[in-house]
Order: sequence, then C-alpha cells, then structure tokens
Amino acid sequence: MDIIMNARGATHEEKQRGLAAAREVIERSGLTAEEAAEGSFAVEGWDDMGFPPDQEPSEDEYVAADVWWAASNAAIKACCEGWPDEKRSQVHGLQLLHDPETQLVDRPTALARLRAIIQAEDGKNEFYDERIAMLARAATDDMTDGSLAGDLVTAVTVAYTPLACAQFTPDEPIEPKRQAVFDAVDALEAGSAPRH
Repeated sequence: MDIIMNARGATHEEKQRGLAAAREVIERSGLTAEEAAEGSFAVEGWDDMGFPPDQEPSEDEYVAADVWWAASNAAIKACCEGWPDEKRSQVHGLQLLHDPETQLVDRPTALARLRAIIQAEDGKNEFYDERIAMLARAATDDMTDGSLAGDLVTAVTVAYTPLACAQFTPDEPIEPKRQAVFDAVDALEAGSAPRH
C-alpha cells in the first residue's frame, strides 16, 4: 500500500518532495507504510477510548506509530519548505492510499463520480458509501481555504446520509433526499471552482 500527502494548497512537486522524505523515513525503519500507519491507528484509537489499561498498544505498535509520525513530520517539513505558518497549518501530513481510483482523481472526475453514485443510490445498501467523502475531498483538494473546503465536504456527506439510509424511513419519498445531495454537490462545485 502506498501513501499520499494531505497537503491543501501544495503543488504536485511539493507533495512529491514530501512523499520522498516520508518514504525515506519509513524505509530506514524496516517497516512498511501500512505497518507504521497501523501502529499510529492503534495508539490514537487507545487515546480515543480513554486509555483503558487492558487495551494498551504493544511495544511494537508504539514503535510503528513513532515511525508514522516521524515520516509525516518529515513529509510536512519537506513539502512546506518556505511556506508561511497559516498555509502550513492546512497540511495534515500522510494518509494511506486505499483506493487510488477515488483518492487520486481530478476535480471534474470527482464531481462526475459523485453525481453518478448519488443518481444510482437506492437507499437500500447495508453500508454508507465511503467514496462520497473521498470524492468530495478530492474535488476540493486544490482549494487554499481549508475551512471552506471542510464545510463543503461536510455538507455533501451530511446530505448524503438520509439518502443512503432511506430504507429506514420507507414512508418518506427518496427523491427529495437525492436532490438535497445534488444541491450540496452543486454548492461544492461552485465553492471549489478555481479562482483566476
């Protein structure tokens, strides 16, 4: 599994510079990116649970987490060299690349796929389609205003939930729910449009 940079406002070259620095840290450790990330997830999950003594991560997970955090810090430092603090604050570091066809698409493709998923949604799926959030983030990836981008992504995911879960409200018509998601995607498209 590979890694990507969560670096709003960074150029492709800056992201590649950050990824090269991260890969160097991970390779030196002898771990894979997935192993390092799993360590980080274990430690952060334990934190989120309130540090229950019987679920403390193993020593290996702590070591792996340290590698992930060091790699992420190296990536941010290399990517953001010479950036002002306010721009640097919008960079969150590394992510695992789970679904390249969703996470790495350009804005027009992300918007088209969002609309196709929404159109096909029948509200009877067992699981929420995680591609909605990933595509919405991909569509806003070039926005420099991280707060606005976050609001636009949240609006799409919040609007999508009643559509995805329509089977639980069979007495309510599904089409207004679908239209609400389309409206949120339209707002995301307008809000994320490149400024010239």
